[in-house]
Amino acid sequence: MPMVTRRLRDPDINPCLSESDASTRCMAENNYDKESCSSHFLKYKNCRKFWKKKCEMLYSEKEIE
Repeated sequence: MPMVTRRLRDPDINPCLSESDASTRCMAENNYDKESCSSHFLKYKNCRKFWKKKCEMLYSEKEIE
């Protein structure tokens, strides 16, 4: 498995791995109908927003120190 793929599959690097997998699985199970999987996409999007804000807060705290 290529290094990039291994990194994306690492939950320490990609905290939204389960949401990503659920979206992909939903698409496969629903013949790639995006509307059927919109709730999964929303969960993934919210996860990404949460972790982005969390990282921004951590970096801004380090700059203050």
